Amino acid sequence: MPSSHDIAAKIADLQKDELEKFMRDHLRRKDLHKVVANLNESALSKDNPSSHAARLALRRLGFTD
Repeated sequence: MPSSHDIAAKIADLQKDELEKFMRDHLRRKDLHKVVANLNESALSKDNPSSHAARLALRRLGFTD
């Protein structure tokens, strides 16, 4: 699995239609929970410099703080 920083950067770069495809693909593969868990771990970490980007990526996926 890519790092949370890489995942957050990818999500930030996606257009709306690409974001929908990203969600569909991960739901179909039944691994969206891994992506969310990875981002959530980074978002909650006070020592992780990618925590802000992870929080933004989670919001973009439809999850709130």
